[in-house]
Amino acid sequence: MRGALLSDHPHPRPVLRRITAVMIALGLAGIVLGVIGLLALTVLYELPLLPLAALSLLALAPPLLLLAVLHPPVSVYENGLWIKPLLGRECWLAWEAITRVEDHTLIQRGTTKAGQREHLGQLIVVDRGLAWPFLVVGIMGGLGRVRAFGISTHSHADYAALHSAITHRRPPVIRSEK
Repeated sequence: MRGALLSDHPHPRPVLRRITAVMIALGLAGIVLGVIGLLALTVLYELPLLPLAALSLLALAPPLLLLAVLHPPVSVYENGLWIKPLLGRECWLAWEAITRVEDHTLIQRGTTKAGQREHLGQLIVVDRGLAWPFLVVGIMGGLGRVRAFGISTHSHADYAALHSAITHRRPPVIRSEK
């Protein structure tokens, strides 16, 4: 089904990635427990403004979900990509599922400090195969209600090879002219 493994593009700092995963999981668990606690206090003490605090706390979840799925390690196979997000299940994407590649709007492009390598990236829009948390990437990336993931020089080993594999292996987008 997958074909031969062509290349693997993990995070260049795996220890930092593991620490980030634990912190995101703790943050999401804290949000869930906090919302439940605030709603329980609302019922027990009849405090009508606590649901607003619960909504405010719930608003912290999308940025954490974004961090969990934005730059997953990617393995390139003959027939598609294997994506491994920080939290959640790994998933398979056939080349046909990739609809377009956009400039990355969620990173600061270029160099910001002397001696720093240039920061480049792309957002890969997919029409099927990605779980619902990947909607956060599309929405926060300004792409609309689409599922997407990102690749970048700071989060993927051998970014140039990964970018080349994705842009050359995916099927061409056929646009109908009216």
